[in-house]
Amino acid sequence: MSLRRLSLALLLLAPGLLAQTPKQPTLQEALLAARADRVGTPGAEAAFRRLADAHGTPLYIYDQAHIQGQAAALKAAFGPRFPKLRILYALKANTNPAVIGLLRAEGLGAEVVSVGEIETALQVGYKGPEIMFTSSSKGPAELRRAIALGTVLNVDSMDELSQIQVEARRQKKQARISFRINPGVDPHTIHQINTGIAESKFGLHLQGGLAFKAYETAKGMPEVLIEGAHCHIGSQITETEGYLLTARKMLAFVKELKDKLDIRLGFLDLGGGLGIPYRDGQVVMSPEELAQALAPVWKEGVAAAGYEPTLWLEPGRFFVGGAGYLLVRVNTVKTTPLKTFVNVDAGFNTLMRPAMYQAYHRVRLIGRTADPLTVDIAGDVCETGDILAEGRLLPKAKAGDLVVILDAGAYGFSMSSEYNARPLAAEVLVSGNTAKVVRRRGQFKDLFRSAATAPK
Repeated sequence: MSLRRLSLALLLLAPGLLAQTPKQPTLQEALLAARADRVGTPGAEAAFRRLADAHGTPLYIYDQAHIQGQAAALKAAFGPRFPKLRILYALKANTNPAVIGLLRAEGLGAEVVSVGEIETALQVGYKGPEIMFTSSSKGPAELRRAIALGTVLNVDSMDELSQIQVEARRQKKQARISFRINPGVDPHTIHQINTGIAESKFGLHLQGGLAFKAYETAKGMPEVLIEGAHCHIGSQITETEGYLLTARKMLAFVKELKDKLDIRLGFLDLGGGLGIPYRDGQVVMSPEELAQALAPVWKEGVAAAGYEPTLWLEPGRFFVGGAGYLLVRVNTVKTTPLKTFVNVDAGFNTLMRPAMYQAYHRVRLIGRTADPLTVDIAGDVCETGDILAEGRLLPKAKAGDLVVILDAGAYGFSMSSEYNARPLAAEVLVSGNTAKVVRRRGQFKDLFRSAATAPK
């Protein structure tokens, strides 16, 4: 056969040859494969290797489509049932400006807990009046900045109210306020993130008329403008009952304020706290289920009150938790008489939740399926408690393997530190088959950026 004929034959065969080649997953498809526990394939391994080779480890990866999908799901569930609705994003869950920008583009406001988060929101493009500032311990500089910007100050105590009055008078402004109310409701979540119970440090209690007294006092202050009422009963809530009980209590309080003080609130904020599944097969309350259950309670409450404030919601974890993945590399594998430890290049300085809350995160070993055994995923921090995942059945690992930790988008990077003099991880945002660096990897020189004397 001549060279020309051979070339023509290969061209005719090429479509068939290409059809037999397995399609390589995009980066976003590889993230979805990790959620479905299908990362033993060469294609999935290649995608994660690509991320690790390009950006190093430990690496926080965020799925843009997941974040946008969560925002769309919440709006679709609540929008048709609550015509007067405003949704905010609780920045503390993930303060990366690129992530915040995605949610701002979805029309969400900003709920913040520090002046640093205020500045972050402003950097992303929020205006002061689009921000609610919630903290149980605001400093003088924070009050000064918030009042100047016109943010809604979510007041947590009578002492704070007095300080706001003085600062607003000094600025010759009227401070916009709501009060954080403690409704005394237990939503049955982890104790450390249970914020609405009576013994919590947060809010003014309905019990004993403390919250009522706060509104009565504020009404007599020309320096403040009462705009709403707020409550937040906890985080990672997976059932509707706590929300329904809270809504009934808060709507009854709305009526009491109108009937006894002639105060009509512009909004009633029921907080956030919508949970996400952290385990395979775990079923949690959906936005649709919560909206459907809450709608008749809301309708009954506003009918009794005689008017309807705007419903505010402020989730954080719900939007970003499941969108986040922490990619780490295996340093060593060690077998002791009691356990096998898979030692990785990240610790509780990178992902605090397992050590702080005994939180469970799903773990996947990339590119392997054989020889499963029970292991502990151990971090590189010099602390006994630095275990990222305990007692997990995983394929046999070796040094250089990649491990991905799921559901790390909320309270992951935002709680990380440089403990043990380890620079902060990088963050990338995945869209389709591209990964955009949204925070560069920390460098060793960053460890000395605030030192009094520069090292020689």
